[in-house]
Amino acid sequence: MPRIFSKRRFNTSGVALVVIGLMGIGFLDAQAQTDGSTASRALSIIPEVLVSQTFTDNARLSSNDHQFESITQVSPALHLRSSAGRVQGFVDYSLSGLIYARGTASNNVQQTLNSDLKAEAISNFAYLNASANISQQNISAFGTQSPDASLRSANQTEVSSFNLAPYIKGRLAGLANYEARLNYSATHSAAAGFGNSTRAGGSVRVGSDSSQARINWAVDASRQTTDFSGGRNTESDLATGSLIFAATPELRVSARGGRESNNIASFERRAGTTYGIGARWTPSERTLLSGDRDERFFGSSHSVRFLHRTPRTVWAFSDTRDISTDSDSAARSLRLTEFDLLFLSLTSKFPDPTFRAQEALSQLRALGVNPGAIAQGGFLIGAVSLQRRQDFSVALNGLRNSAIVSAFQTETRRLDSLSPVIDPLTGGKTIRQHGFGLALLHKLTPESAVNLNTTQTRTSDALTGATTKLLSVTATWTARFGKRTGVSLGARRVVSDSDFSPYTESALIGTLSLQF
Repeated sequence: MPRIFSKRRFNTSGVALVVIGLMGIGFLDAQAQTDGSTASRALSIIPEVLVSQTFTDNARLSSNDHQFESITQVSPALHLRSSAGRVQGFVDYSLSGLIYARGTASNNVQQTLNSDLKAEAISNFAYLNASANISQQNISAFGTQSPDASLRSANQTEVSSFNLAPYIKGRLAGLANYEARLNYSATHSAAAGFGNSTRAGGSVRVGSDSSQARINWAVDASRQTTDFSGGRNTESDLATGSLIFAATPELRVSARGGRESNNIASFERRAGTTYGIGARWTPSERTLLSGDRDERFFGSSHSVRFLHRTPRTVWAFSDTRDISTDSDSAARSLRLTEFDLLFLSLTSKFPDPTFRAQEALSQLRALGVNPGAIAQGGFLIGAVSLQRRQDFSVALNGLRNSAIVSAFQTETRRLDSLSPVIDPLTGGKTIRQHGFGLALLHKLTPESAVNLNTTQTRTSDALTGATTKLLSVTATWTARFGKRTGVSLGARRVVSDSDFSPYTESALIGTLSLQF
């Protein structure tokens, strides 16, 4: 029998991550049964199957050898949300089978996973945070770029990662609070050579009860080990003491100082002083503004976050400068996904978090935002790096019109200059990326809508001047037939302006979705 799907894209580490993510389903379902009707209402499980057909005029993304292709994609998916009980969080997983009618690429299976679960293992004592991600990413910042994972290129690979963080917390002799945490994370790339890394360590925090006094204190100590395949194993220790002053119930300011030791910038460990300040302002549950700045061994690091929600909008901004141990770690904890934005913007309209999650998923699809698309920006790294990243996004949710506007900017350079691994930052390169996204939705009827989705990214090398740009514009009509069936018809135009691999591509896309 002929082989329908190629096995070379379906790695065992990716399957392991799927198992980790889907284990949450059993925990959440059991919790819903034991906690009664309240937990059941807070638990949302949506199985789904999507079947899409793409007709493209340039399946190989070539500048001079355009080849027409018909690509069939079948994607069973599962969307899970829990907002109550001892296990809370979400799991979004899909398994896509891709069949190429003319054989311009090998038939293959791709996975998409995005999950984040928080569990209370022992009441008021032991906890576990677990997250996992599988996505298609660019290997090099300057290789062939694509907005659609079904358009295969040598510059695209599947990247999987997971993070486990068990911890305990409580009172210490009735005088202070304590928290002891372990962490282990791993990133695996299907690309040979680099992109694989592990990070392990632990931390301890002891501090006064911040809710009982205007002046509080805290002592933190941590140790982290980062190991890149083909690169170096680096270790870092950090110990700081902090004073926190509650100027008002809404405003807290802090100052800290300590010592850190590591072998990131040298073969031998080097120790030095670190110090910093911070502030956090929460005038209401709808608004947050926080900022931190520290002097570290590599210079200054900072983290700024702003979040404001109105009945119909959500505004978010983050700015970070910090160590990066993979293609996206420096600012991941501060950024909001498109789902996050829509979920927050619908808070007033849908107070129940389960119904709100279902509506956010529906609107995300209507906006033409593909959760399996290759992420804007990003590339694989093989050593500890330094990245500054800025993100801005706003979601507007009207009666008939909705929109998501986003923009980002990054600057990344190698911090571990002693690593022998060859990656896009080798040779003292500094890679700058910026881009924007615009998704507009107009409802024609309560069950149908049209949308326009535009993304653009620009990548440049400050050392060599090399530049690549990618513009993608997609217009789509969507409609729902009942509560469980949806269809969409769309057209896409892509223009890649690159010093290495320019191309243009046009496509027609039809999708049928069935929820169970």
